[in-house]
Parts: sequence; C-alpha cells; structure tokens
Amino acid sequence: MKKLFVVLLCLAAMVGTLTGCSSNASNNTDNAVYTFADTVDWDGQYDVVVVGFGGAGAVAAVSAAEEGAKVLLVEKAPEGHEGGNTRYCGQLFAYGNGNEEATYEYYKALAADHEIPEAMLKVFTQGVAHLAETIAEDYGADRNTMFDWTGVSPNLTMSPEYPEFEGSESISIVSLSEAYGTGELWEMLRTRVAESSESIDVWFESPAVSLIQDPVTKTIVGVEIERQGETVNIQATNGVVLATGGFENNPEMTETYLGLKQVAPVGTLYNTGDGVRMAMEAGADLWHMEVHEGIAWGFAIKGAEGTRARGAVSPYGSVVLVGKDGDRFQREDETLRHGHIYHAGSWASIDFPEKSFYVVSSAKYETEIKPLLAEDMLPNVYSGETIEELAVNAGMNPETLANTVTKFNNYAATGVDIEHDRAAFSMAPITEGPFYAVEVIPMMLNTQGGPRRNENAEILDTEGNPIPHLYSAGELGGITSNQYQGGSNIAECFIFGKIAGKNAAAEKDALPAYEPLKKVDSELTFTPGAVTDLNQEEGFDVNSVELKENEYLGIGSGGMGGDIVVKVTMDGDSIVNIEVVHHEETEGIGTPAIDSLPQAIIDAQSTEVDIVSGATMTSKALIAAVQNALEKIGK
Repeated sequence: MKKLFVVLLCLAAMVGTLTGCSSNASNNTDNAVYTFADTVDWDGQYDVVVVGFGGAGAVAAVSAAEEGAKVLLVEKAPEGHEGGNTRYCGQLFAYGNGNEEATYEYYKALAADHEIPEAMLKVFTQGVAHLAETIAEDYGADRNTMFDWTGVSPNLTMSPEYPEFEGSESISIVSLSEAYGTGELWEMLRTRVAESSESIDVWFESPAVSLIQDPVTKTIVGVEIERQGETVNIQATNGVVLATGGFENNPEMTETYLGLKQVAPVGTLYNTGDGVRMAMEAGADLWHMEVHEGIAWGFAIKGAEGTRARGAVSPYGSVVLVGKDGDRFQREDETLRHGHIYHAGSWASIDFPEKSFYVVSSAKYETEIKPLLAEDMLPNVYSGETIEELAVNAGMNPETLANTVTKFNNYAATGVDIEHDRAAFSMAPITEGPFYAVEVIPMMLNTQGGPRRNENAEILDTEGNPIPHLYSAGELGGITSNQYQGGSNIAECFIFGKIAGKNAAAEKDALPAYEPLKKVDSELTFTPGAVTDLNQEEGFDVNSVELKENEYLGIGSGGMGGDIVVKVTMDGDSIVNIEVVHHEETEGIGTPAIDSLPQAIIDAQSTEVDIVSGATMTSKALIAAVQNALEKIGK
C-alpha cells in the first residue's frame, strides 16, 4: 500500500500534465512518458480480475475466459465457503418462457414507479425470457430435465410471485432438475470454473482491499488484494468485475441503509459490503440501497452476531408476535413475498420494530421452540409464571402485554382476529404457563443495493458516466428496485455476469501517458497459471483407509464440498457403525447431516431416512455413500 501511496502523491501533484507537456521533469531521468499503470509496482498481471467467487463471479470469469482473457478470480472466503448466496439458495432461476414482451411488462410492473432505465430493463428481461435455453447452451445443462415449479407446491408460491401483474402468465421459476435447494446449480458453475483452469486462476481467503485507479482519467487499472498475510497489487489490463454480493453481514451498513442493527442472514456470512465500499471510493453512484429481501415468516431466533439464520418459529398455535412494548404489530401468519408484506396496494418490506418477541405458551415452547435453541440463543429467551412477570423479565410493559394476550385469547376463542385478521385455524389461546418470550430478528435473504450499473454492466459515477474498466454483476447493485420475483437474483448472475465478463475481457484503448513520473520495473510473481488454489489437491486417497473384517468403504458424490467417504461396519446383516472418514462440507451447513444421519441409518437399518433440513446435498451424498458400501456386500 505504501508504494502505491507514494505514486499517488506524486501523480496528484501533476494532474493535468499529459503527453506533450515539458519532458524535462526532474524525476523522469530517462526523458520518456508512461501511463499511470507503468508507475505502479505490480506483483502480478492478468487481463481481467473478478472479485467474488459466487454465481455472478463464476459466470463473469467463465465469460471472460471464453473471450480469450486470462482471469484471476479472488474470493475472501476459505475454500468450502465460497459461492456467495448462490451456494445456499434454492437453486431456482426466473424464466420468461420465451415471451420477451410479457417478461418486460411483468418486471416493469414489479418496479412500479421505482427507477430502472429502460435499456437495462430490456436487456435483463430479454435474458430472463430465454434463460433456460441460455443455461443449456452455455453450461451444457439438460433442457429436458429442467423442472418448472409453477403450480407444483403450495410452499413455492413464487411462480409467478405476483400473479396479479401484467405478463405474469409467462413467468416461471425453474431448477435444473426436480430438486429444491440441493446446490446443483452452484456445483455446475463451480465445476465450469474448475474446467477452465487453463484460463482462470482462483484465490481463496484473498479479499480485495481497494481498486487501483488512475486519478486523472479514473480508469481502474488493478486491484489491491490481501494474499497470505501480504498486500499485493494485481494489474487488470482490460477490466475488473465486482461480484461481491451485498452487505447483509455488515451491521453498520444494515443500520445505515436499512435501519436494522442486527439481521439473521440466510445465506453466506461473507457478504460484508466490500464491493459497495470499493466502488464508492472509486467515485461510483449508488442505487437501491434500501431494497432487501426476506424469507419464510420474516424472523429467526436471535443468536450471536455473525451467525446464520436459525430457529424459524412457526407462527401457528399459541403464539403472538409483539414489539418491545408488548403490543402486536402485524399478522403472525401473514403470507410474505420474500419478506414483503401487503400494504396500501403494494408489497413493501416489513417495518421491523426495534425489538421483536414471540410470546408463547409452555407447550408451544417445549415442543417447538426449545429444540431449536443453541447456546448462544439462550440469553434471548425469557420466562415468567405469569404474563406480567414475563413482561418484566423481558423488558416489556406488563400492562400492555397482558392486554395483548387477553385480546388474542378472545380472538382464538371466537375465531375472529379484529386487529390483524389472522386465520382462525392458526390461533390457539396462550393460557398454559410458564410463559416464554423469545427475541427474534429479521431473516435476511440478501440486499440489492450497491454501485449503479448500466445495460453493459459498467459501473457508473455520480454523473452517470461509466468508470472506465469497472464492471459489476449479481446482487451488488442489483436491478431489483421495489418488489422482487423469486429466482431473479440467480437470473441476474447469469445475465449480467456474462455481459460483465465479456466486456471486461474486451481489448481496451491504450491509457494516456504522463511525463513526470518514473516507470517502475515490476517483478511479476503472479501471472496466469502461476498460482491457483482450485484443484490443487489430488483428492482424498481412498486406498489410505484401513478396512478390517466386516468393514466396507462407500463413496457418495454430490456433496456441497465434493465426495463423502464412509466406512460401514457390519455384524451379519446389521449395520453397527458408520464412520465418515472424509468430507469437505461446510461447518454448520452440511455438518449437521454428517453428525446425525449415520445414527439415523443405524437405527432404521436402512438408508431410507429423512434428509436433514438445510443440508440436502450433504444428506443425499452421505446416504449414497452408505448405500455404495452396502452394495459391496449385496445388501
């Protein structure tokens, strides 16, 4: 950083001194002219640098490589945690069934009077209209096995999410197969990056710190990156793509832009607003900073900061949702559209109070909530033998909470909720103590705000001009400005990721030259193919596993981190032990399946057991591994 700072100070002193000015500057002893990039002490050089290895970053890197570019793809997360929100989402993409006009009208209605330039909206909606075919063509996915969720499941009401809007009849959400949340779309993208290793180098645990920018022309010429404890300057000769996702894991930003001090992210923990910050430092304009998407009933049990969403409490039965004063503020069983609630003719993000609690009866707590509690949640659970005592312990107004519960019990008895119109079947009186209050916080799927971009995926400055050589894709400055259609973020990863990668890879005009600065002869350590973190391991050696009598090895593919290897011990026809000898599943995401499924299979003496919620890919791979071992003994 120090070497770059010196260069910037020198250059700042000569802003405006371009080729053609006096050539006898005292610090230019060779009487030559150089571009700003020539004066930076570079540690490496690529045609394109893509920041963020999620869905958008993967597509951008592949797109740039297909244009002939040598690409560096950097990711702040460690291997096994890359993928951004694409890794954790339902793996669904929005699709317009080939109808460009209807798709355009539908997304125009979603935006309502919120700003989306027509040129950008057209590029996006044309992409959505044909996305299934595009993914099949670009990534070899089987179009015939893709699955349209329209009308299939009452729990997937996103196909379309706004059926009342013009053009909705053409909108679907589609997955690569008849599966939901399995991670297969992410695996397809990750595999494609790995297969492009001749053109794409990948660095994990290598966060981008700042963009390196010509202070005169504002051209982005490279990226400053933290790599293994050192800061390195990597030149991007043609372009930089920011695909760092949103800021849902940055409490300062969520409080500033959303008014929410702590949220429970559903996806990655690594979206901390780095792209927003770097783009702002480069002079970018921002848009859609207040737009965010939720999920389920909107709340998760409050735990420690920096943890993913856990403990989604069912809003049915003997339960009410109250603010810190003890009063109800919304219908508990409200059908939400990605965290949006119907209000005055449109769907808007929930107006969350400063504090929120689910107040429940003893039975509701013991059977449904207590099993969800982790140790870091326990400080946010309060109890009392009476409603008034509970209110005092939780910091609520005793009179208000008692009045709230009394009214709710009357609604439950009559089946008519005159305050919030909650469905009769969803209500049961809160009469059985001790009573509990569980503090909950907003569940956050993602934020949409970030640097403003145009239809060419170029990031724009505050005057509406493209910042030269700087592009973006995905949730960082997403196109969603108001109401959100499920699958649109994944669609945006493919559509603008492809555009950003292609345009970043394009050959650029030569940078302007300056006289006063002296050229730096850089020693390039990091060049295409020199260093990559992806596919460096030869893989787990199954021959290293020692097998004794009645022990059998099984391998199951399709885990989120790759293959899962198990050792199954038999006693006659009985499974007596299952040991997972190798996996690379994400801690807290896939590992619950690793921890619990082996015993479930032993108890059932069968692989026909329920998958672990939230760990579908891991569950299926582990079950497949056990089945593979059993097949070796004909069981």
